[in-house]
Formats: sequence, structure tokens, C-alpha cells
Amino acid sequence: MKIGVFDSGIGGLNVLKEIMKKHPNLECLYYGDTLYLPYGEKSKEELIKLGVRIIRFFEEKQVDRIIIACGTCSSLVEEYQKYTAIPIDDVIGPTVEYTKSHYHKVALLATPATIKNGIFEKKLVQEGIEVHPLSCPGFAPYLEGLSETLNIEEELKPLQSENYEAVILGCTHYPLLKEEIEKTLSVATIDMGKILSEKINLKESAPLLTVYMSKVTPLLEQNVNKILEREILLIEKNLPV
Repeated sequence: MKIGVFDSGIGGLNVLKEIMKKHPNLECLYYGDTLYLPYGEKSKEELIKLGVRIIRFFEEKQVDRIIIACGTCSSLVEEYQKYTAIPIDDVIGPTVEYTKSHYHKVALLATPATIKNGIFEKKLVQEGIEVHPLSCPGFAPYLEGLSETLNIEEELKPLQSENYEAVILGCTHYPLLKEEIEKTLSVATIDMGKILSEKINLKESAPLLTVYMSKVTPLLEQNVNKILEREILLIEKNLPV
């Protein structure tokens, strides 16, 4: 089975890594749209336009399944599915199901676009979960090397006076800050990639990984190798918008 996984940058590699742990014998294509990151500050129309071109790329590569390894784009999974017959999985649905079974009161950390969209929060509330959402505009740009500093305590300050059972890392970049977030808020985190890897059923074939990025830099190469814990040859592939 061949799967296509995409995100705006390196965040989705956390999802891919968990999937590969659970299903080691898969042919995986990864596309990180590093030329157009961060996605978390883009409009719905921009996100659909950017995502559809990646879906078309995966169609050309004849993948059997597409996985949106991006919290922001996952909130638009129903829109993306209109453009292809290939089944699309997202990280939000399984996370909502998991949270419903384990918690009653959670905080949600996500990008500005995800918080503005409100789909994630709405689905949680529909399941009877008390949710306190917080936009974290500085997280993803810092992790992608677009900004040099990040004050996590300041970003999370609005949540520090409340007691939560858990904190949902609503962007796939955020597990890279897991230890700092848990230390600051003194609460366990929910990793969407781990949940999806446990939930999804994939037919294994032969192990093969190909990683595409719309823009490759030395820092990006270092970060990719660090996350996947091995050296990966990145292929620069800029898809037309």
C-alpha cells in the first residue's frame, strides 16, 4: 500500500514517524510545503488551493490513501475530499474520539487558522467536552526556523490559571515542544500523530520512504534527520499554485 502524507513543513513528520512505527512495511510519500509555510496564518481559500495541488501530486504518484498530517488542513478534510476519489484521513477525527473516551475538560493549542475555523473545538464540544482553545502563532514559525526566539510561558499564560485534565497539541509541529509545554502547564499532552497511528488500518507491502519539500535548506535537512532519526535525501519539488 502506498500512502501520501502532507503538511506545511516538518510537523507532519511527527505523524509519519508514528505511522511508520506502527506500520513499518509501507510505501510512504511525504510532502512538506515549506515554501508556503506557515499554513496556520492562511485563509480557508488559500489552504484549499494549496492542499488541492498536493492532492493532485499524490494522484500522479498513484497513492492509495492520503493522510493530512496538519491540524490546520485537517479542519478542511471534507472540502479536500470533494477533489479526489482517494480516501483521505485527518488527525482531528481520531483525536476527538480519543479525547471523548478519556477526558472531560481539556485545553486546545492550535494555529490561528485552526482556532478561527472552530471545527476542532466544535467537534469536541459536541461530544460533551469542555474546551479552552488557545492560538499559538509563534510555535510553528519558531520550529521551522522562521523566528529565532520563543517565549513558551508567555504564549501559554492565558491557560496557566486553569486546571485541565490534558492539553491537545492541535498542530503536528507542537510535539516537538512537548516537554516544555507539559512543564509549563503541569499537565499531560495529547499527540494527534500517535492517536492516528493506533486508529488507522493500513495494508502493509514493502518499506519505502520518499520525502518531498517545496523548498529545501540545510536547516530543514538537519531537522528532518533529527525527527526521523536517520539521514533522508530530500527532494525539492515546488508544485505550481
